[in-house]
Amino acid sequence: MELDRETIEKLIRQAFPQATVISSRLLESKSLNSNYALQLQNPSAEIVLRIYRPGIAQHTVEKEMHVLRVVMPETGVPTFRVIHFDTTQTIINSSYAVLNLLPGEPLENALPRMGELDLEATGYEMGRYLAKLHTIPLQKYGEFMGRDPLTSNNEKTYTLARLMEWLELCEQHRLLDSSIITELQSLASQTLVLDRSPACFVHGNYHQRNIKVQEGVAGFHVTGVFNFEDAQGWSPEWDMTNLFGCVFDDYPAMIQGFLDGYVDTGELPEKFWDRLRIYRHVRNVYRVLCAHRAGNETLLKTKQEQLHHFVKNKQEGY
Repeated sequence: MELDRETIEKLIRQAFPQATVISSRLLESKSLNSNYALQLQNPSAEIVLRIYRPGIAQHTVEKEMHVLRVVMPETGVPTFRVIHFDTTQTIINSSYAVLNLLPGEPLENALPRMGELDLEATGYEMGRYLAKLHTIPLQKYGEFMGRDPLTSNNEKTYTLARLMEWLELCEQHRLLDSSIITELQSLASQTLVLDRSPACFVHGNYHQRNIKVQEGVAGFHVTGVFNFEDAQGWSPEWDMTNLFGCVFDDYPAMIQGFLDGYVDTGELPEKFWDRLRIYRHVRNVYRVLCAHRAGNETLLKTKQEQLHHFVKNKQEGY
């Protein structure tokens, strides 16, 4: 349900006591949270009002606010600046935040208009910014705020535990054949490439819907990265699975730019492609669950078929 102008003003006046909302626009998003682009008077400003979905865990909201406050100062990656944050739920039955408005539009919307040079340049910036995020070291794999019984100091231990958890849910809901589940368990258990230490900060959902771009005189450039609810400690390849498994398939011109940008700031491991292959099938198990929960039968069937193909053709990947 959309908020009315009066309620929005009550929320905004917790940060700007004299503010008047001149215009309000609910931003299009596939997220369960609601984001309003607002133009204010007194002060004159353009901001975002982010309303978190009811029932979201408080530690998840606090985690995103913490990340937004430290990412730009520590890494230089552009993201929202937190102006006000409220979890009291005294005005509405949700936590909310007042943020600055990042210029541009979601990358997803701009991709069809981009030429090859734009795709390569944007890919380069995406790779460079992601590598900067990965320079933040974390003590453990798993959640760094809130409870997570699967946290571990060991990459393989954590990744295998997370995979087993998701496969068990798939089995309970009959989302994957038992033969596929067994093969995926065996593959992850036997792999020797998950040997990274220590964990690093990962965005968790680094893809075209969570990256903003703007077109200028010299072409498109990245103006911001956002939606850090799924941030945690893991390995760089986890953040790349959404790109190599989705957007790069449709826009291959971005791949080399992305890799060049990443290695200009960070390093890819010697066994990068083998590691990415493992993480891609782990991500697809997670996507099967997400598609099931969302009732997206088309996506569910696609991910089931990809996992079946992966198991059938292990030497090729998918």
